[in-house]
Amino acid sequence: MLPDKLFDATPHVLPGLLLLRPATVMDSFGWVSVVYDEGLLGNLGIHDRFHRDIIVYADRRGTVQGLHYQLAPQQQARLLRVLRGSAFVAAVDVRRGSPTFGRSATITISYMDGAQFYAMPGFALGWCSLEPATELLVKTSAEDRPDLQRGINWRDPALKLDWPVRAADALIGVEDVGLPMLADQTDLPD
Repeated sequence: MLPDKLFDATPHVLPGLLLLRPATVMDSFGWVSVVYDEGLLGNLGIHDRFHRDIIVYADRRGTVQGLHYQLAPQQQARLLRVLRGSAFVAAVDVRRGSPTFGRSATITISYMDGAQFYAMPGFALGWCSLEPATELLVKTSAEDRPDLQRGINWRDPALKLDWPVRAADALIGVEDVGLPMLADQTDLPD
């Protein structure tokens, strides 16, 4: 039997970011936890319709992906959960008209804590694996459109992100090498 309160949502540093902690019920066979419930998430202020689930796997510690975002009309909200291992997650507000434009927030989530991290449209999102064989589930609210995808260099000093891996030790995806700094972005969302 599941408890009455299936999710606990905590605003995380910047408006538009939430840390969700699904309730877990222990049973004789193990445990049960609700990962996604559109109605309950709506009660928490998350009204995005998620269209796609993506599993991302990092073979080694120090794998960095991002910081990625997508432009209108296909801006994406994302809901991230670690299925195995742990990850450092970074989010940057890239909405030019936002009072928190350019500010960043970070969090560490793991398989063991079962937490999920929500970022509304208008945030660039990136992550770093903290353990070998880290696996993440990313729910996105709009389909991927390569012509609208953008990224910010993970080492942009203006973002003041304290990544848990030295640049020399990081494994960076080919699509992320050479991404521009936030100040050099020419078509940010409003």
